[in-house]
Amino acid sequence: MQRFVKLILTGLGFVLLTNSAKALTTDEDMCRNGLFPQLLKDSRLAMVAGEAKSRLHFFEDMDGCPSRGAECQSKSYVVPGDQLIVGKQRGEWSCVWYAGKSHETVGWVRNQHLQYEKVNEHPDWQGKWKQYAYPGYISIVSKAGRYYVLGNTKWIGAQLPDGTRVEHLGELEGELSVEKNLAHSGPAASDADAQYTCIADYVRLGRFLIVHDNGQCGGMNVRFDGVYTMSTKSH
Repeated sequence: MQRFVKLILTGLGFVLLTNSAKALTTDEDMCRNGLFPQLLKDSRLAMVAGEAKSRLHFFEDMDGCPSRGAECQSKSYVVPGDQLIVGKQRGEWSCVWYAGKSHETVGWVRNQHLQYEKVNEHPDWQGKWKQYAYPGYISIVSKAGRYYVLGNTKWIGAQLPDGTRVEHLGELEGELSVEKNLAHSGPAASDADAQYTCIADYVRLGRFLIVHDNGQCGGMNVRFDGVYTMSTKSH
């Protein structure tokens, strides 16, 4: 009898584990703000289309979403005319990033409501860029026909007993290698010393600059990864 009960419990545990595994969010399902820098080379701009006063809601990415439909819908939404950064697509869904007045919103939306904008293959890189909702700054200038980048950021950690916060600083600088709306600073990833050298990739999309580094541009946890908007124009 005890063996029979154990078999039932074991089988029940297997079923629960299997169902739980089905509900887990896969990399393909995930749509988070931290993913956008990694997807920068595939990112595009899109405008929300639709009738006046209509709403395009964001959908979550957990527990089988967004495929489960209405139960995945969030309260956040955009309206016709809003500009989005599209990071990746999955079937009828697009993973998008939206710059609100006070914070960013990231999630899945339906493809049918998006109108893609033409990519400017020869953008002006010059300017001072501020990381959206985070402390990063990047300045890009042109000298003798070449672009140069200088950036600084910081990671803010735990509060110490004296009330101050742990801060780790980061910096990047160097010449930009530019090809259309993509750029790179630092050695090539294949170089022998690249593993411990600050390397960053950039993409210009409309009013945005997206940056992805290799984690070697400062102290522990310091990253320049993110979406930046122009704060001032350089001359």
